[in-house]
Amino acid sequence: MHERILILAPRGRDGPVIAETLANLGYRTLICPDLGALTEALQEKAGAAVLTEEALAQDGAETLSAWLAAQPPWSDFPFIVLVTKQAGKRAQADAARLQAIGNIVLLERPINGETLVSAAASAVRARRRQYLARDQLTDQVKAEEQLRFALEAGHLGSWELDLETQHLTASKLAKAHFGRAADEALTLDDAQAAVHPDDAVRRLANLDASITQGGDYQVEYRVIWPDGSVHWLQVRGRPNRDAWGKPRRMTGVTLDITERKAAEAALMEMNETLELRVAASVHELRCANQRLIDEIGEREQAQAALIQAQKMDAIGQLTGGIAHDFNNLLTAIVGNVDMIAKRSDDPRIQRMAANALEGVERATRLTAQLLAFSRSQQLDLQAVEVDALIDGMDDLLTRTLGHTVEVRTDLHAGATRANADPNQLELAILNLAINARDAMGEGGTVTVSSRVADDWYEGLQPGRHVVIAVSDTGHGIPPDLLQKVFDPFFTTKSVGKGTGLGLSQVYGIATQSGGTVRVESTVGVGTAIEIWLPVSHAGERLRPSELPQSETPLSLGERVLVIDDDPGVRRFIVQCLKSLGYSVTEAAGGQAGLDRIPVDRPNLIVVDFAMPGVNGAQVAVQARQAFPDLAVLLVTGYADARSIKDLVTSEAVLRKPFKVSDLAIAVRRALEDTKRLELELLPTLHGAP
Repeated sequence: MHERILILAPRGRDGPVIAETLANLGYRTLICPDLGALTEALQEKAGAAVLTEEALAQDGAETLSAWLAAQPPWSDFPFIVLVTKQAGKRAQADAARLQAIGNIVLLERPINGETLVSAAASAVRARRRQYLARDQLTDQVKAEEQLRFALEAGHLGSWELDLETQHLTASKLAKAHFGRAADEALTLDDAQAAVHPDDAVRRLANLDASITQGGDYQVEYRVIWPDGSVHWLQVRGRPNRDAWGKPRRMTGVTLDITERKAAEAALMEMNETLELRVAASVHELRCANQRLIDEIGEREQAQAALIQAQKMDAIGQLTGGIAHDFNNLLTAIVGNVDMIAKRSDDPRIQRMAANALEGVERATRLTAQLLAFSRSQQLDLQAVEVDALIDGMDDLLTRTLGHTVEVRTDLHAGATRANADPNQLELAILNLAINARDAMGEGGTVTVSSRVADDWYEGLQPGRHVVIAVSDTGHGIPPDLLQKVFDPFFTTKSVGKGTGLGLSQVYGIATQSGGTVRVESTVGVGTAIEIWLPVSHAGERLRPSELPQSETPLSLGERVLVIDDDPGVRRFIVQCLKSLGYSVTEAAGGQAGLDRIPVDRPNLIVVDFAMPGVNGAQVAVQARQAFPDLAVLLVTGYADARSIKDLVTSEAVLRKPFKVSDLAIAVRRALEDTKRLELELLPTLHGAP
């Protein structure tokens, strides 16, 4: 109901046409006969409204204006108004009606369906965010009410001091602790003037120590009320620092402990047994107060960690998009450099081409690390030679950890391969190394080691495992925290320096690979975190049709259709396939490719996965529904698509960037796999038992 699109277009078939256009893309619509019906529908909730300019001139505009004016603060309902293009300025009455609506998008007629759908989608998304803001505002109000109730239940007053402006904000109960009425002002000067002269120096010393040294502010002192009476206060607070470590604000609570102080004075005159009992009661009360303060601090820390995690997620989405576009550029570069090298026997050109390819390989590795950081790719499990992978990370680890950290390797896995995603495994090792560096403070030694083990632990499948360990000489992890290190958002770092997601991500990578993670730590000695991965034997079995990497298979007369929205990548693939002898046609997008398939009747389509509109997975599904014997090779530099895994085997996916030989082998494998599948299904199709 919230995402229903309301339509008011009184002329001709405008309303039904708009409704049909939006309904074809899954939007629920309601055609309203007039402004009164539209206003009624708005009261029942909706996602957006599409109006024509002439509809605003109908009766009932006052009712709509009243509804718009009565919107709650979080609401700014979006309208899409279809207007007629005019040579001069719009009439004053028409302009006033449009301005009265508020949140509008004007689309000049005639418009195409794509523009209308895009505007409707944007409006619905904006409305969805408004509902989300409403829910968050409601949750915040509830949380603040709960906190206020907790403070009142504990007879605690709350206060906040801006350390730059010296402006003091105090709750009603905090004012009452200084003898002020709820509607009476309480400034910092008023609060300081109320402190008993004998306690003023001690109070100020505690406050300065908390601000300069960063500790909690906690002090008990006497205050003199305006009526001359003396009261004891317990004041606790904590400075809030900005990203540069400078204290900006201080927040805390006050508690009137006058009765407690009076009781303490009276009890001091009683016998020793009674004194011990009173001391125990006071300790209990202090513990309860401390627990309440700790709970408030933990809540603030959790909120800060959530904000930090949201920022990291936004950064991850940005890096994923950059890496995807960068892969397209790398594909065109590596492909054309490879073709240049193959077409020249000049040693100088061969040497320059090799240098260029080496640079592209480094860029490719960086792109894979960006995708892994953004968590935009699912695990691509394969047989990984762990020792070679760690050797290749030497420069990355040295640069990342800095000159104060010594990086050592102790590799004993040899040629044994583990079942893992190499990019995600690199990310896991790098995360552990950075955590190890942070645990050592002023520097130390980080050791990355490997071995093959036959041991078994909970969470492991039986069999041999490759163990990768990252150890440090840091301060270690206390035993009571060892069970929490893999919990999401758990971190011992200060706010802004860690999201608490690193170790949970490492754990997820290991378990998805069929392994686990173990932690061994001794306080004051250091920590070792081990990633256990099952030994892979995939590299020992070759498919019957496995082609030697030294050969570049040529065409056997097949026809290939290349579908890619990037002109540079598409041009490179077409040139490569033509040089291999294939008959090649091309299309600049998913829908264009689907339209060409019945005409070109290719044996194979080479289709990019990430395309606007109809993506590669959708093209493959629709093409195979119409032509079941059509071979498909998906080309992608954005490896998070689960639909790829559901659609084809890993042999039918070519990762960007790639060389001419990689493309030739992938094309031949895709064609062979389709032919083999046809032969396997042939007896069934002919009714064989």
